[in-house]
Amino acid sequence: MNLELKQALDEYYKTIKEIRPNYRTCYNSFLEYCNGIYSKCSLRELFERHITIFHIKQACKYYIEKSKKATSVEAVQRFLTSMDYFYRYLKENDIICESLEAGCRRKEIVHDICINLNNELKKKIYLPFDGKRERKILDKQIALLHNQNFYQLGQSIICRLLLTYGFKEKVVVNFKRQDFDSENGKLLINYNGENSISINLFQDIYQDLAEYCTLNKYEERVYLFTKSNGTPLTSDSILGTLKSRLEKMDITNFTPTTVALSGVANLIERGLTLGEIKLLTGFETQKIEDVSQYLLTDENVDKVINEKMK
Repeated sequence: MNLELKQALDEYYKTIKEIRPNYRTCYNSFLEYCNGIYSKCSLRELFERHITIFHIKQACKYYIEKSKKATSVEAVQRFLTSMDYFYRYLKENDIICESLEAGCRRKEIVHDICINLNNELKKKIYLPFDGKRERKILDKQIALLHNQNFYQLGQSIICRLLLTYGFKEKVVVNFKRQDFDSENGKLLINYNGENSISINLFQDIYQDLAEYCTLNKYEERVYLFTKSNGTPLTSDSILGTLKSRLEKMDITNFTPTTVALSGVANLIERGLTLGEIKLLTGFETQKIEDVSQYLLTDENVDKVINEKMK
């Protein structure tokens, strides 16, 4: 066991246990992870020569995988924040780790950890489709879709609807042809006849949707979006062309759900309430709260809340 690391973690935890009691399991997991690879080196050597963000990510994965309850964005953020706090303590004792200077609790780090965990956890951690590289590639692929092919134009419209309004997949799949008012550019969101709302579509989406309806020759169709043979879309076909293209570019976290959650993030940033987002998108409360928590990754939460409470 790395006794020097254990002593430092124990001493630091004593100073914060009254306000951060849940950090204990984070530090225990970090110690166990380090014992497996760096049990012999000193505390200074460990942080000044060895520890990198890669090790922090791996230690966080170990923490999540080991815990039965820690399976959320919030749990990942908690672990990374605990490491930021501990590193501040080390700096006060003149131990400097260049890799941790920029902080551990950053959105790209949270995203990387969660995406990798989703291949291993029984319960997925849902995140918005995110990342500058990924979004740039997606935007280019949307632009490359054939706008005279109604199925590909439909995929372009669906993707933009998800990114803009955050509609849950089943909401999009169940849109009826009659739900689109082509004269006024409105779309009816209808939940079994209850809580129906009519939204004004942005002009570019409205115009493309009108063109789509002109190109889609299956006049007898019931559903708004269909496959090339006129049958309703399925989970595999809702963004099939785009997904196959992005997978070839090694982007595996592109699904209707992750794209829609990017739309949920957009709605949160626009100031819609949880109830309004739930009504509009069809997403359950937990997923909306997960996205909201994820958006706070790069924020100083204490500062944000205190500023808003002035």
